[in-house]
Amino acid sequence: MNNPSENVFFSIIVPVYNVENYLEQCIDSILCQTYTNFEIIMVNDGSTDSSLKICSSYEKKDPRNIIISKENGGLSDARNIGLLKAKGDYVIFTDSDDYWKGNAVLDELNILIKESHADLIIHEESRFFSKNHVKCKYNQQYINNKNGDFKKEAEQLVYYDLFAACAWDKIVRRTILIENQLFFPLGRKSEDMEWCSRVMNHIDTFAIYPKSFYIYRQGRLGSITLQTSESHIMDVYEMVKDGLNGIKNGEKSLNKALENYWASIYVILLKDFYILSPSNRKAIWDDLVSWKYLLKKGRNIKLDKVMKFYNYLPFMMLPAFLYIYRIFNVLQKKYKTLS
Repeated sequence: MNNPSENVFFSIIVPVYNVENYLEQCIDSILCQTYTNFEIIMVNDGSTDSSLKICSSYEKKDPRNIIISKENGGLSDARNIGLLKAKGDYVIFTDSDDYWKGNAVLDELNILIKESHADLIIHEESRFFSKNHVKCKYNQQYINNKNGDFKKEAEQLVYYDLFAACAWDKIVRRTILIENQLFFPLGRKSEDMEWCSRVMNHIDTFAIYPKSFYIYRQGRLGSITLQTSESHIMDVYEMVKDGLNGIKNGEKSLNKALENYWASIYVILLKDFYILSPSNRKAIWDDLVSWKYLLKKGRNIKLDKVMKFYNYLPFMMLPAFLYIYRIFNVLQKKYKTLS
């Protein structure tokens, strides 16, 4: 998009792995857009069900649908390959078990980008548990500046969980990702955490899309978000450690935003602590204690909720308390998906 008056070309990257029951809804929700200047890059990551067959049928119907088929390498690898193939001005990541709501999304994003010239568009998702439980957090209502200088507003965006550890709630100028080698780390779970923190360092301007169009499916059997393993938690630990150590002597407001971003993920690490084996708990405990300075009000709204209890609990008890909360939250989600 060399001329600001030109329409935006979007590259929508959809990693596909064994999602035969959801894939058609995902792709149809994009193809129904009234705006037509886009490509869908479906990266088949070694699916063993009928997902590849479904992708092939879409490729035959519409030249905007592009298939890349590869051996299974994980979500990061699939996204990276899609990003290298992409030709769009802006990149949108969409998980293949999720879907969009509305047919004017890209029309409105095109207008927003042409008006704001933003490097990053943030949008808020709606969480789908069942047909009776679909909810948007809609935290943008709490902030005044919904576009402008990203580095100046980053603290507010992190505090209200608008800049969160997700790739699919961000629309990014493709040249920023390519020129700065902002690819997803291989061999790690929750790879969005690291990727998002790196993206923060290269964004100058932002805008917030005012509607919730992305429907994030919760509780799907086989979803990687349900599979919290020991290696998964250790990956998060390594990312928090690297992230805190990697905050450089740069712009003060951005550094504070990065610290607050990792503080919100530190809470996740504390919450999952008792999933770890005793040996791994012992291995990371000293670091967890040394990061207690992250437990402050005003960093993130989720952390503020934890602080209500931490004011009355010694640190030693906090992981146990958060683990009980974790179990309650999982049960609550399961109930919502069944109702």
